[in-house]
Amino acid sequence: MADLTALDFAILAGTALVLSLLVVWLSGFLVTRASSVTEGGATRHFLFRDGALIDTDGSDFVMPDAVEPQESDWSRFRRWLAPRLALPETVEEDMTLTADSARLTLTPQRATLRVTLADTNICAAARHDLLARLAAADCHRSALGTAPLPVWLRDTSGRVLWQNRAAGIIPEPDRHRLLGTTQPGRVALDDPPRWYDISYVQHEQGQIVYANDITASVRAEQSQREFVQTLAKTFADLPTGLAIFDRSRALAMFNPALTDLTALDPVFLSNRPEIFDFFDRLRDRQVMPEPRSYATWRTQITAMIHAADVGQYQEVWSLVNGRTYRVTGQPHPNGAVAFLFADISDEVASTRDQRAALDLRQAALDRVEEGVAVLDRDGALLFCNRRFALLIRILPEARANLSLPDLLAACRTRFPRSALWDGIAAQMRDGSATAFNDSVTLERGANLFVRLMPLGQGQTMLSLHHVPAQTETTALSA
Repeated sequence: MADLTALDFAILAGTALVLSLLVVWLSGFLVTRASSVTEGGATRHFLFRDGALIDTDGSDFVMPDAVEPQESDWSRFRRWLAPRLALPETVEEDMTLTADSARLTLTPQRATLRVTLADTNICAAARHDLLARLAAADCHRSALGTAPLPVWLRDTSGRVLWQNRAAGIIPEPDRHRLLGTTQPGRVALDDPPRWYDISYVQHEQGQIVYANDITASVRAEQSQREFVQTLAKTFADLPTGLAIFDRSRALAMFNPALTDLTALDPVFLSNRPEIFDFFDRLRDRQVMPEPRSYATWRTQITAMIHAADVGQYQEVWSLVNGRTYRVTGQPHPNGAVAFLFADISDEVASTRDQRAALDLRQAALDRVEEGVAVLDRDGALLFCNRRFALLIRILPEARANLSLPDLLAACRTRFPRSALWDGIAAQMRDGSATAFNDSVTLERGANLFVRLMPLGQGQTMLSLHHVPAQTETTALSA
């Protein structure tokens, strides 16, 4: 029963509840004692005094449950007969009411009221049919009566005719508040705070009222709103633009930086555009690269969303205005996806300037006739000029992070003077190299001038100057 919705209850009530009320009072005299059933029909007598039922000729008669704490027997009796016979609140003179084959006689006598209910056309087949209907109605009424959803049946004047168990345990002030609404919708109660969703179903006797307890859902919504507000405050001052799209791919949240970076209208963003509309607007404003093919535009965006769903989307967008954005897509809980827009124009410009400075430095070093290398604290090669690489014959791809032992091994191979290179290794061993100058004579009269010079911050410059031997012609001219 806990899985039934308000619509399910409406269908049950519409087909069974009114029938239940009708059959209940008919069955009251159908199951009378044999002595009260004659060939001519069935008769039942009721005696009331000051609104209380003091006597009836059938011990099996069951009065409908009270819907209010102080509801009188006469009011409950009127509700019992209401589906077929409308009784007045007070009876001051003899009166007779009829409906179908039923005849109801009301006779006031001083402080008492005698009511006689007779039916002259009760046959065995009709009795069996009504008892069968009663059994089915009891089953349906039990289903409604034990349902966790509060249900009321009230007449056209708003008077409650019946309520189920869940409705009966609701405190009286809250019950009046729930039943006092004239339009379907959410009703908030206090002490303790609770929320109900009220809905109505019209029927021939009046109205069925359902009160669905949505407290858990409302609190979940409140928690979600508070969480979103916290996120919004967290991201409000960030320079990175944020756009979060929910499971249905509608924009659920954005921060002010997004409007600054994309120049999108906050009104447009507040209307929760669909993700394709969002990126299409970015394209119109040239805030994203032009698509390779307009015919496959949606396919490209779909691929981008899919990559973001699995946390594999990151691209650098170079825009026509000279700015550069890094766009990252990543998944969020409950099927949401987030895109972050970071302006890295200054970073790219700085990197470009640094690259240009490095290229300029390298070009200047390559003009020097000496071989020059700069070593870090551990002696690893940081960079060198072209002349140094040619002297010790190391390839360009081998220069990066060449260790001191490998560097000196290359020097030994090219210029086999162990004492020289051992001295340099000793200077570099403790990371506190001092100025060092030396020269050696190589084969055929060539000379190699070696200089070691500290540069600060643990870095050291190693320079090699190779002076070839003078030829005979050069010596004579000198």
